[in-house]
Amino acid sequence: MLLLPDKAPFGTISPVTLADGRPIATIRWHNWSMSARYEILDPVNAAVLAAGSRNGLGSREFQLTDAWNRPLLSLKLSRWGAARPGTLAVVGGRPLTTQGNWTARQFTVTDEQQRPVARIVNNSPLLSLRPDGLVFELMAPVMSVVHAIGLAQSMRAAVESERGSGVSLSFG
Repeated sequence: MLLLPDKAPFGTISPVTLADGRPIATIRWHNWSMSARYEILDPVNAAVLAAGSRNGLGSREFQLTDAWNRPLLSLKLSRWGAARPGTLAVVGGRPLTTQGNWTARQFTVTDEQQRPVARIVNNSPLLSLRPDGLVFELMAPVMSVVHAIGLAQSMRAAVESERGSGVSLSFG
């Protein structure tokens, strides 16, 4: 289980920890980026492990690449947003499907047989200034920790974008 606190309102760094509080990574946000750019950093030496972004202004596609710009993950959301099924491709893995659920405040990843393999759940209070604190639970070995963090950040960026466009889907 990974804990991913919401972005700090005035900062660019967010920690990622295990359930027991041990740091596993750090997220560095590019707050003024129109493509929702971020990096996943090693928590000890701040080396870039991966980088993610939207595939263009207004796009519903997100990508995660390693430190050498090689693809790790691709997320393509429905034109109706995270509430409808989207496709998730983890390089070297099998095809997965994503879908959000606003009323349950969660996001699920399923395999080809529609079995849940991962979920992202909001753990922030409903009326919070930082409404998108997330818990990522991997239920099957379908992706690495870096993939999981990248998927959570891509979903966070998609939901923030939908909020900004007047669509009422949100984690919190």
